[in-house]
Amino acid sequence: MRSTASTKLASGLKRLTKNRAALELIFAGVLWGFGFIATVWALRAFTPTETLVFRFIIAAIVGEVFYLLAKGPNFTTIREELFRALPAGLLLGGMLLLQTIGLKYTTATKSGFLTSLYVIIVPLLNAWFFKAPSTLKNYLIVGLALAGTFILVDANLSGINAGDLWTIGCSVFAAFHIIYIGKISNRVGNAFRFNNFQSFWCLLALMPLYIAQERSPMPVDWTPWLGVLCLGLGSSIIAFYLQVRTQRVLSDSTASMLFLLESPFAAVFGFLILNERLSLFQTLGAITIMIASVLQIWLDPSNKKAAVSENKKGSV
Repeated sequence: MRSTASTKLASGLKRLTKNRAALELIFAGVLWGFGFIATVWALRAFTPTETLVFRFIIAAIVGEVFYLLAKGPNFTTIREELFRALPAGLLLGGMLLLQTIGLKYTTATKSGFLTSLYVIIVPLLNAWFFKAPSTLKNYLIVGLALAGTFILVDANLSGINAGDLWTIGCSVFAAFHIIYIGKISNRVGNAFRFNNFQSFWCLLALMPLYIAQERSPMPVDWTPWLGVLCLGLGSSIIAFYLQVRTQRVLSDSTASMLFLLESPFAAVFGFLILNERLSLFQTLGAITIMIASVLQIWLDPSNKKAAVSENKKGSV
């Protein structure tokens, strides 16, 4: 039974090439970028905790229904997969709770920049705690990407407030989540169901907060519900599934760099939907982020097997 699962996983990885994985993660960035707009809609009527609880009710239940309809009941490895998703779910829940609280007090563009600090934190944590190799080239690309994000927010971070501090905490949780997914992604039997389970743990972790607080009145406007629906279906079910799937092939540093693309996508959606306007200076920032992402894909040994073989050669 275990060998059959390993064979299926190996064949799946052969079909998922480096370029295809990058394209899938870019599409996830589009969904996460729109998630900023959806969160703004939801927060018009709901608290951060309510927004996340409703989001993960949709993600956990609808996602599992989709899986059961497509694959049928499978209880062989459910215990193992469920507990493997526990750390990911707790990290994801903490990350999104801090980010959503931060969006109550700071701007979406500032939140996007501060969240993107995980791009620096991921290689640092990997190098310090997991002895992963890092080069000056990687840090230069990280610096270029962060410079682009800084330009995107008009090079203005004056007046740090409580929301900014919540968002900085979010970036730390995000870094640990990326690293954890990178460590266990090759042992995940089905990426879609793993994502369902991490959504379940997010929901379970948030329920005490939801029960303890007063309920918001049900909104008359449909926009907050549309925001919650977009977050549940797009940002959680599809985008986080693609993260688990593509991190089987892409390195943590490349994946975290591609996650930065959510910032320019959020700016585009803000322009189209919320009538926010980018200056020429901010547009330069969006282009800089995209250039850095392309350089990271091109220069980084993104295929994990290739990266391992290079490390072995260097250690001989």
